[in-house]
Amino acid sequence: MKRRTALQASIGVVATLALAACGGGDTGAATAGPANLTIALNSAPNSLDPAQVAVGPFLNYMDPAYASLLTRKADGTLVGDLADKWGYVGSGNTKFQIVLRKGVKFADGTPITATDVVNSIKYFQKGSGPGGSYYRPLTFATPDTSTVVITSPTPNPDMGTLFTPAFMGGAVISPAGLKDPKKLASETFGAGPYVYSAQQSVSGDHYVYVPNKNFYDQSAIHFKKITVKVMPNVNSQAQALKSGQIDLMYGTPDVAPTITGTKSLATLKSPTTWAGLFLLDRAGTVVKGLGDVRVRQALNFAIDRAAITKAVYGDFGAPVSQPAMPGYDGYSPDAEKVYPYDPAKAKQLLAAAGYAKGLTIPVNYGSFDPSTAKMVQAVQDQLSKVGVTLTLRAAANFGGWINDLLTKKYAATVLSPGQGGGENFYAQQPGFTKTGIMNVFGVDDPDVDAAYDRLAKSDPASSGAAAKALTDVIVRNALALPVSGIDTIAMYNTKLHGVRFGVGTAQLTPNTTWTTR
Repeated sequence: MKRRTALQASIGVVATLALAACGGGDTGAATAGPANLTIALNSAPNSLDPAQVAVGPFLNYMDPAYASLLTRKADGTLVGDLADKWGYVGSGNTKFQIVLRKGVKFADGTPITATDVVNSIKYFQKGSGPGGSYYRPLTFATPDTSTVVITSPTPNPDMGTLFTPAFMGGAVISPAGLKDPKKLASETFGAGPYVYSAQQSVSGDHYVYVPNKNFYDQSAIHFKKITVKVMPNVNSQAQALKSGQIDLMYGTPDVAPTITGTKSLATLKSPTTWAGLFLLDRAGTVVKGLGDVRVRQALNFAIDRAAITKAVYGDFGAPVSQPAMPGYDGYSPDAEKVYPYDPAKAKQLLAAAGYAKGLTIPVNYGSFDPSTAKMVQAVQDQLSKVGVTLTLRAAANFGGWINDLLTKKYAATVLSPGQGGGENFYAQQPGFTKTGIMNVFGVDDPDVDAAYDRLAKSDPASSGAAAKALTDVIVRNALALPVSGIDTIAMYNTKLHGVRFGVGTAQLTPNTTWTTR
């Protein structure tokens, strides 16, 4: 059950990057900004509990009420939020120290202490959220009331990222929230610039946040009210955007062009995620052939990524041959050259591996995303031309996809879209390391382990090369079948300023940083 819950949260992260939403809990009042902000998302939150919530666009529900220990500027620079000092202690990337900003308080007015931080992260370690596994090995010490020392049993070259909003573990929960964890699902107990107003909200329909009078920086409160509306139909969202009922939404390749020419609206896109197949059965448990690297390489030679991308994603995608995106940590120009479209080469490799007559691969995917269905069907068609048959199992919802995945009947799966970008140390762990949540067969890839270990031990000067080397190993050993790099699309009213994608991330800057001035 725990693995199913964790997988459900994980799919929430990667499958909602271009789509979904989530929500908050508590009330308060303070000096207000000049305007209201309304955001539309197509899904209600799975929880308001930082230890349970799926991230991606769901952070629009969390960012107002939960400030993090650290955060990032739009240029990717790590900066302080609830903390104002941080860094590694000694060498080896195993010990990290955080010092709290003076005077920070929870929304209920109680001061935040180092002990509160530790207790919150320990609660997070037990959660089913998608980032929980990164925190479980950590241990903590509190030399004084404002200092926390975090120790990892293995090297981690980017520990600061764990305490930014992207991973939620740095969103400190108050003692009042931890005292009754059930309340965390529908209330907020954070230290953010806003608090959730249950009186003004309707669960499953709209979630309202009002200023927090105890936030340490009142000048950072830019809105009288932040409202997140649940609107399942993206076309309805677009109409609401045009009429001024909402200020921002996440678009799709089909709907984004519909606002072209509207002067008061803008479209922002960024290549943020890859779509394709995770080749799960790399030991050949279900499909013996997938245990042979030549077969996996043949699959990569057999598909015309450019043709599929154009047909499925149009101007909002680009072909990719690796599980990393251009401009992101770990993107390798060399990896992009490994698998040109070459069906003849694919047939040669299959014959050399003993599969001249082809083989059959069962694949599960989510039909709830039309683009994913279209993409996997195109892959199915192209692979059939080299003798490989994909038998597809469609799931109508996330739960069905997870249930199918856990049966271990399917040798490959499709995420919608695939794993997000970001730091390679975190991006590649779920799918390709032995304990990764997406590695349902528990396949041990020694080359990946060695490259991952080198990245873990790298220093800032060598981490870029080590991240690329990890990608190169994944591509060379053909552990996946990447097809397209997909744009995340934001559509918004131009009265908003500060709306942008952060460098090296699939997420927009936090909604609390946007302004109308």
